[in-house]
Amino acid sequence: MQQIQDKAKKSCMVSFRQLHSHLKRLSQNDLQGSRTESGFKRAFATLSGQDIETFTGLMFLNVEQLEKQLDKEDFQEIGSMAAFNVLETRFQMFITSRVYLNDEYVAITRNYFIQYTQQAIPEFCDTLIQHLESVKKSIDEIVYLKREYDSWDTSSRSGNDAHDDADIKPIYDEDPMAKVQMTAEINVFAIGQQHTEQPEFNNE
Repeated sequence: MQQIQDKAKKSCMVSFRQLHSHLKRLSQNDLQGSRTESGFKRAFATLSGQDIETFTGLMFLNVEQLEKQLDKEDFQEIGSMAAFNVLETRFQMFITSRVYLNDEYVAITRNYFIQYTQQAIPEFCDTLIQHLESVKKSIDEIVYLKREYDSWDTSSRSGNDAHDDADIKPIYDEDPMAKVQMTAEINVFAIGQQHTEQPEFNNE
């Protein structure tokens, strides 16, 4: 069971790293100060309603928190799910912003986004959703396996305790009933002996 849990955890970390790699498209250091970066910042603000520096700063902080939770030796269900939910919520406005993509006035926004991330907005969002779902699925699998293991471990311990109790027997030096029976026989013998003994007379 432990090996299965370890395998699920490794799979989860693979999904997480794929998500992390995808998110790095929003922070291209080699384009700093360029016209493309400037245009992308305006495009991103149009799509998400917030500036890219604030968004990516909080985003990578959330990613780091999630990684710490997933990388713990003793998996914590509540902490991991909370960290994931915060990260997922951060992207909801950005993902749902695709309702504006058919507007002819956002053509420049689309172009700058492609130049900066090397992906069209729909493609970026779809890939993001896939990675988020993959991480969520992996976390759910770890949670399920951990609960199964904890349940099995608890049942195993309870079974061993019950078996140990069944093996415990009182220890007596002698069988009480045998002792009572022996005492009764001695008393009967003593009484019978009293009746059979005859008094001695002194003929002198």
